Amino acid sequence: MSLVRKAVTTLLACIGLCAIALAQSATLQAQEVKFTGHDVSLAGTLLAPKLDAGKRAPAILLVGDSTAQRDGFTFGQVKQNIYRELAEKFVAQGFIVLRYDKRCTGASECKPAASFDDYIDDARGGVEFLKKHPQIDAARLFLFGHGEGGYVVASIGAFDDVKFAGVVLAAAPGRTLNKVMRDEFRVRLTEAGKSDKDIATYLEKCDRVTRGLMGGRTNFPEEKLDPKDPYDAALLALTQRHEAVVALLINDPLQIVNNIKAPVLIVQGRKDLQITVRDAEYLEEALKRANHASHSLQLFDDMDHLLKTNKGKASLGSYTDTARPLDPAMLSAVMTWMQKQNM
Repeated sequence: MSLVRKAVTTLLACIGLCAIALAQSATLQAQEVKFTGHDVSLAGTLLAPKLDAGKRAPAILLVGDSTAQRDGFTFGQVKQNIYRELAEKFVAQGFIVLRYDKRCTGASECKPAASFDDYIDDARGGVEFLKKHPQIDAARLFLFGHGEGGYVVASIGAFDDVKFAGVVLAAAPGRTLNKVMRDEFRVRLTEAGKSDKDIATYLEKCDRVTRGLMGGRTNFPEEKLDPKDPYDAALLALTQRHEAVVALLINDPLQIVNNIKAPVLIVQGRKDLQITVRDAEYLEEALKRANHASHSLQLFDDMDHLLKTNKGKASLGSYTDTARPLDPAMLSAVMTWMQKQNM
C-alpha cells in the first residue's frame, strides 16, 4: 500500500510541475535571435512577457561575466544558469530581456577580439537590436552587467547617443583586473590548503605575468605554465586573450563608471570571494566624486558572486550547488529600483 501511495504522490508532483511549466510557457515567450556586434554575428535569446497587440514594454540588455555564456556558467559538469533565471524573474515583472553568447562562445560567431572595445561594441549591437524591436519602448531601456559585464555596460552607459533608463552593476569590479585576480588567487589557494609560503610564491608569479602583459608581452616560457594546473590555466587564459585583457589590466574602471549618464544601482554580496564589498564601495565613491545625480549601493549579507544565496561559509566550492536560489533580497531590490526608474 505504501508503494501505491508513493507512486500517487510522485504522479501528483509531476502533474504540478507540468502545470507550472505550461503556465510559464503561456506567459513567457522565448525567441532565438541574432544581431550584429563589431563585425561578428552574435546569438541570443529574447525573452518577453505576453503582450497585447500594439503594446510596448521596457527592456533589459543582460551582459554576463567573462567566462559565461547566455544562460550562465559551467563548472565541470555543473551548469549554473543564473542569467536564464534572472531573465525569467525580470520578464515576470513585465520586462523584455535579451541575453546573448559572447563572441567565440555558444552559438555566436568566433572572431577573436582585437581589443576589449570589441566586447563593448558587441553589446552596443544588442542595444541597437532592442531599440528597433517593435515591442520595446526604447525610452525605457536598462543595462544589467554582471562581473566583467559591469565594465561593459558602464562603458556603454557613458556614451551620449542613447539615453538609458538605468544601469545595474552587479558584482562589478572597482579595481583593475590584476588586483582582482590577485585576491581571487589568494582565496583559491587558501581553500586548497596551500601554505603561506606557497601562496606568496604563486602570487609573485601572477604579478610577473600581469606586469608582462601590461608591458606588451604575450608569451611567458620561463614561467612554465601548466595548462593542467587550475591556477596556471587561469594565467594562460589571460595570455590567450591578451589583446582584450590589456584594457582590464590598465584602465581604471572608476574612470569609466563616473561618466555614466543614467541612474546607477550597484548590488554586491558580502560572501562574494571574487569581487569584494570594497570594489562596490569604490564604485559608489567614484560616482559621488563625479556628482552623479542618481546612484545607490545595496549590499546583501548572504549573496555570493553568482548572485545566489549562501547561508553557509563563503566558498568557491559552493558554485557547484545548483539548489541555491538567486538571492531574493537582491532580486527585490533590483526590481523595485527598476520599476521606480520605469515610472
